[in-house]
Amino acid sequence: MAATPMTHPGMSITQLLPDGKLIVLCGRADDAAAWQDLLGPARCLAIALDDAPSEVRPRTLRGASDHLAWQHHTIGGLDGSGWLAEAADAFDPDHTATLVMPDPLDPPRAGTRRRFGVRQPAWRLFEDKTVVDTLWDAAGVPRAPSVVGDGTAHLAVLGAMVDQGTGVVCSCQPRGAGPSAGGDGIWWWREGPPPTTIPTAGSGTWRVRLMPLLEGIPVRLHGLALTTRSTPFPPMELVTLPRPGQGTFLCAGAVPLLDDAADLVTHTERIGVGLRERLGYRGGFSVDGILTSSGFQPTDFNARLTSAMEAAPSDRRVLLHVVNLLAREGNEPDVGAVEQLAEEVFSIGTSCTIFGATTHSDERASRTASVRWDGDRLVPAPSGPTDGRLVITPSPRGWLLTATLATARLPDGGRVGPRAPEIFRVSDEVLGTDFGHLVPPFDTTPDACLPEARLSPEPASR
Repeated sequence: MAATPMTHPGMSITQLLPDGKLIVLCGRADDAAAWQDLLGPARCLAIALDDAPSEVRPRTLRGASDHLAWQHHTIGGLDGSGWLAEAADAFDPDHTATLVMPDPLDPPRAGTRRRFGVRQPAWRLFEDKTVVDTLWDAAGVPRAPSVVGDGTAHLAVLGAMVDQGTGVVCSCQPRGAGPSAGGDGIWWWREGPPPTTIPTAGSGTWRVRLMPLLEGIPVRLHGLALTTRSTPFPPMELVTLPRPGQGTFLCAGAVPLLDDAADLVTHTERIGVGLRERLGYRGGFSVDGILTSSGFQPTDFNARLTSAMEAAPSDRRVLLHVVNLLAREGNEPDVGAVEQLAEEVFSIGTSCTIFGATTHSDERASRTASVRWDGDRLVPAPSGPTDGRLVITPSPRGWLLTATLATARLPDGGRVGPRAPEIFRVSDEVLGTDFGHLVPPFDTTPDACLPEARLSPEPASR
């Protein structure tokens, strides 16, 4: 199908979406409002799942995987068994509307309405961390050695096989379950036995992948695979903080890289070419990994748009979701407009934002705190100049911390990850959260520059 021109910033996309009514299900209330503004209330019913009525909201969810599973269970109620069905049927009594579910929503059941922009199962498969290494090998992307096992009984022995002297990372995937999200199911250890917090189970319960603990900068390479080319997005720094006491990670979002990342952009484009040629892939994708001293090493694959755009304005996020869904359907938008939109969503701004979910907050503590840097230490700033602001709000996972910092005021002009533990320490002390002891990403210093991004060979065509 020929490319369909799109104008920007007033992208006219309504004619590219299916005719008739649309029912949009998404997580956030501001995204639902943006969908409604874009398409109009007569044509579009947009529902924010995280604003579910109090009587159907779950108890505090334990992590990103449980949160997504609850959203999928809720969407399954469109068959008439849940609270969504009443609102959807009132808007669309004859069930002729098209159902739109932006990433990461991908439920196995969603009633009988036609779904728009659904992912292919083969693409989704490679989000499983115990399977993804096959994708890297097929696409010609260099990776670290790994071993996959059945059960968690022999982790110490298997870990010793891949440990390169810095430690081990273990991903646990329950058999028969969907891929985990938000760092759930990942443990690490530097030396000695594996953490006792790893589930103890024999064969048939868990599948595990073990790989070396890689030292360097956590990075997300992401983009959009289109019919004739791959459009890379600006690479992001992943704020992934180790929890030494538990051997787990806190995933706090993604922020723009502050250094020149031209080589990483080229690397992203090559990965997109490999996905398109090997899998017939279309739509948003991301590859998480570590930028080591010897080059980028992939660890995870996401066959979707990711939370890297959570801090962008909701109207920009919604437009990018539309572009992603259209690409999956083969109705390809104008590449120039997509590139301009991606630059707006992901480029460096005057501030950067990270997030953190926690199950506990002291009800007597404040809900906001202004902060400033005192050397390398972040301190409360109840008056005078400030360098950022921390806010906690209720969420399905308990409480959500949103930390916004002035980019230019980061100490030494450094990256966010090495400074981020200070944010969560202040949150615990002032806002009464319980993030606990966190440390900077492995082998990083606040003023470290990006190592050279050594590129993989061009993926071979078939």
